[in-house]
Amino acid sequence: MNEFLNVMERLLKEASLYLDLIKTNEREIRISVGLSDTGEVATLVLGEKIEVVDGSVNPDCKITMKRRVLESIIEGKADAFALAARGRADEVRPVEFEIYNKERSKEIRETVKALLTYFFLPGRIKVRNLSRELAGYAHGAHPIPILYWNGLRFGWYIVKAGEILNKEGTKHPWPEMFIVLKGKGKATIHDEQFEIKPNTVIYIPRKSVHQITAKEDVELFWMAWQTQ
Repeated sequence: MNEFLNVMERLLKEASLYLDLIKTNEREIRISVGLSDTGEVATLVLGEKIEVVDGSVNPDCKITMKRRVLESIIEGKADAFALAARGRADEVRPVEFEIYNKERSKEIRETVKALLTYFFLPGRIKVRNLSRELAGYAHGAHPIPILYWNGLRFGWYIVKAGEILNKEGTKHPWPEMFIVLKGKGKATIHDEQFEIKPNTVIYIPRKSVHQITAKEDVELFWMAWQTQ
């Protein structure tokens, strides 16, 4: 058995307590995982039987990364979800995924999010470390996604001094909140601006601009619910 297949089977074994959350329903989904620089590939089969098989076998979706990225994830030096997070669909990230089965696109996206939450996180009990070294880059700041599941989106952000979270002024049709933990700066919510301070929660109305401009490094949780 090759080394890459061994790594995939190790991740599957370590995720055993969480497999009911990864498998979204009774219909089988096949996710191939490939290393772009070495050509190694294996397929994760999520069905009545959950297993890893060698090669790309009728995949519904493919997740791609370089070998060193996978090694960093396994060693706990990188966060897979942070490396996949992006502000726009056309951004190229260290962890990429492509959906082949367009008819099941929504379901497959949810499955990929579950894999980034539970499968590509080493250890039998899943513990996600929140540190700026592991954060990715999206929406003008540095997030680590924590949970994207069943209409809930929850992430941790570092907004470095001088940065603007959601600089583009994107609006969403669902309710959201910022939970400010540390730092100083300015919030722009809808048509109002005000200073932020630690240990406060800012509730964001639907379809409203929501930005944080950091005067010094700001650490916060972002949450949205009733999402689609």
